[in-house]
Amino acid sequence: MKHLIKTCAVALVLGMALPITATFADEAKPATQQTAEKTVTFEIEKMTCAMCPITVRKAMEKVNGVASVKTDYDKRTAVVVFDPAKANIEDIAKASENAGYPAILKDEQGS
Repeated sequence: MKHLIKTCAVALVLGMALPITATFADEAKPATQQTAEKTVTFEIEKMTCAMCPITVRKAMEKVNGVASVKTDYDKRTAVVVFDPAKANIEDIAKASENAGYPAILKDEQGS
């Protein structure tokens, strides 16, 4: 009987200690690196109809690492958010150009 009580007490103490240990283990882990996204604005040439911005957006979104593309027909621009570790400005502009719409870098934000 004493052995059973001791075993239960040890199990109870260990059961309470494990969550505390897990908490400290999580704090000891190094923070994962977060990749800073970059935002660029392109001037888009040859956009002449309502379908043109859609074509540009879809072409740019196909580039690996592009998170979002917002095109503006009236301003003839495309604002692109991307991961610079996976994509670069030249590849994004080339995707638009390959679709028939030359893209010229207008503005660059982010690291």
